[in-house]
Amino acid sequence: MRFVNVIKTKIFKQMKLLKGFLAIALVSLIAVSCKEAKDKAVEATDKVEEVAGEAKEAAGEAVEEVKEATEEAVDSLKAKADDAVEAVKEEVKN
Repeated sequence: MRFVNVIKTKIFKQMKLLKGFLAIALVSLIAVSCKEAKDKAVEATDKVEEVAGEAKEAAGEAVEEVKEATEEAVDSLKAKADDAVEAVKEEVKN
């Protein structure tokens, strides 16, 4: 009976050791998964920042184009108004 108890005790210790190794393996696996998730999150953040920068540049270019078109329209309207004023002056003189 004592022999059986000794074997049970050894098996019990080995099972504890095995459980410890499995726990270490599980923690390591979780750590690797977290690192991979963090790397993916950083990569996604970089892509978002890149797209946001491109959108900002595009918006700036669009604003410049609208500004230039508005200035051209204003200049054109001024020229037409000046022409109309000159035409009215000519009509008044005649």
